[in-house]
Amino acid sequence: MVDKNEQIIVKRKNRAYKLVPVTDDDMLVDIPKEFRCDPYEVSPSGEMFWADKRNVEKVKKAIEDKEIALRLTSEDEIKNFLDSL
Repeated sequence: MVDKNEQIIVKRKNRAYKLVPVTDDDMLVDIPKEFRCDPYEVSPSGEMFWADKRNVEKVKKAIEDKEIALRLTSEDEIKNFLDSL
């Protein structure tokens, strides 16, 4: 029913719960509020990895420590670079 955008309410005693589908935006909940940022400001992909300022800083530091400038143009290049950190 939820997949069909129907509202599901579960009532128990004096409490009620609403069932809704989980979206990519809901994944931000796992990131403490002080570390959240807009992933599209960091990467055109908008991947949730970039929604955490700690990840962004870790990548920036890794690039600075290696004293190199990178241009990653494919998903595989990005994945390989992140795996190397």
